[in-house]
Amino acid sequence: MNFTKSILVTVIYSAGLLIPAIAVAENDPADFQADKDREIAKVLEKVQAAQKHLSCVQAAQDHAGLKVCDEAFKPNQDVPETKVKEQVPDKKEQKNEKNKKKQ
Repeated sequence: MNFTKSILVTVIYSAGLLIPAIAVAENDPADFQADKDREIAKVLEKVQAAQKHLSCVQAAQDHAGLKVCDEAFKPNQDVPETKVKEQVPDKKEQKNEKNKKKQ
């Protein structure tokens, strides 16, 4: 067997061992609960923003007031992504931390 074939066999064998490990890691209940908690926090944040917007609209006395509410609560595309990135730690970092704890 030449060198290229042996490298290819090694890569395929390693991938075969790694895929089940990745599948098990994705089904970890602790990871699921953390993901679920983050999703709940994002939804609650959106609900709170919608409630504030609703209060503003209900308090508006004219079209100018409605326009002020719409401008004040206009979704800013940059802000939610930044908040999400801050709240969601990198999965690789989480796995590295778990591996360190196990050792």
